[in-house]
Amino acid sequence: MPPKRTAEELHALSHPRSKRSYKETNWAIKKFDAEPLLRQDIQWQVLDHIFADRSFRFTAPKSPPAPPIYVNFDQLFLEAILSSLKTTQNVRSKLIANPEFAMNYCKICLLINVGRFNTTLAFYPNMRTALRTYHPVPSLQTEETSRKEMSDAPRLKAMLKAAMLDWEVKHPPTTLKDVAQRAVSPDLTRGPPTTVIEAIFLLFQEASWVSEKYFPEGFDLWDIFFPSDMPSQPRARAFLSLLHHILENKDFLSDFDTSPSDKRMLDPPIRLDREPAPDAPRENVDPPEELAFAREMKELREGVVKTVPAIQKKEEEAREKLRKETEREQAAVAGEPAQAAKRVAAVGGGRPKKPSYARSQHRAEMAGVVPEILPPGWEEEDWSSNVPKGSGLPVVWKQVKRDLLHNRDPDYDSDEEEPWAYNTLLRRATLTMVNPATGIRGPAKGMAEFEEWQRRRANGFDSDAAAAELLDDGAIAGEGASEMGDDE
Repeated sequence: MPPKRTAEELHALSHPRSKRSYKETNWAIKKFDAEPLLRQDIQWQVLDHIFADRSFRFTAPKSPPAPPIYVNFDQLFLEAILSSLKTTQNVRSKLIANPEFAMNYCKICLLINVGRFNTTLAFYPNMRTALRTYHPVPSLQTEETSRKEMSDAPRLKAMLKAAMLDWEVKHPPTTLKDVAQRAVSPDLTRGPPTTVIEAIFLLFQEASWVSEKYFPEGFDLWDIFFPSDMPSQPRARAFLSLLHHILENKDFLSDFDTSPSDKRMLDPPIRLDREPAPDAPRENVDPPEELAFAREMKELREGVVKTVPAIQKKEEEAREKLRKETEREQAAVAGEPAQAAKRVAAVGGGRPKKPSYARSQHRAEMAGVVPEILPPGWEEEDWSSNVPKGSGLPVVWKQVKRDLLHNRDPDYDSDEEEPWAYNTLLRRATLTMVNPATGIRGPAKGMAEFEEWQRRRANGFDSDAAAAELLDDGAIAGEGASEMGDDE
């Protein structure tokens, strides 16, 4: 029996051309609707160590006249949320009055901040839109307020994006180097160069550079929050050490003067281990009451989903996508190439491939096109002197010419039609008619005969008398009466 492959190996086999690692591809949590986000999914122990840490001191963003205030990470993060321009007064008062709700709220916001929660998640079971999926988070919904009034991820992220210092309203930093330059600017006399929330956004925006610059070989920034059995305490300290270096170290700008491969040792240094100690207790274990809450919320959610067909359809599509991904991984393990796996999945059943919108529209338009009524070879005929033999174009062309000369609509058949008023001419600046050659409606100027009519008009056939003389021609007039429906 071959050895069991890791998730990273399966990803490399099934996506041979992908430049992103398994952790980058699966960084945002993706689950089916109503499935709970358990402690292992969110790495609850890492979050708990981060917010319980008391060894790192950060400078609170206060005005220069006031003495400097040093706070812990949990206080700094909560202060940034309270100062956000999009934090409502209702939420602000509950965060201040309820410390347990404030801690749960901050932890969910941190997961959104680092990108583990994307903007498709919601945390209340009566959510009825198919654009998002509901997921209970038992370990972070431990009291009544967070269970009933926890907002969805898009609103929380908008609130985090609006947490900024006064100078950032018009000129927000876009890179870590901007933050480093602000830290040494003479305008900054006290306090951090940016908010802790913005620093975290930029930290994971430049995760590749940060991993190469500060992490030991074999580790990267994604290891801090990605689900694994790595010890939680060193990961939490690595995260706080990075933030402290960005927000408090005035020498941060010098990191950009050297190559990313030149490692920078932080204080305290980042030290990570892949395997926990043999005698260490198991981490991220869900207690029975949290699992019971997850089952209760899943049953409640199933009753809501039954009333929304769009959510049911989205779930079916998600499960079909997961099935194809599983088949691709199995084919990769068996040694089959990725393209062969795709063909096997296509032949193996499933719904037929639908044509694209553009292709279906083209087919609908072509279905209504009238076949050509001109004899073969009409494209080579000399239109400067006559028209193709055997076609009905002479009659049609004379009638169109008469209607244009007399200011009448070529598509109108009435014998008693009067010349158009000026305002009607403005509304009908472009006359349209059915082109007898193609059967497609369009402006009269788009017809090939229109150029010939202009040439003849320039040669003296532009008067009413000339038009009447053309229409009085015996053979043409007789045919015109029968085909166009005019006076006999």
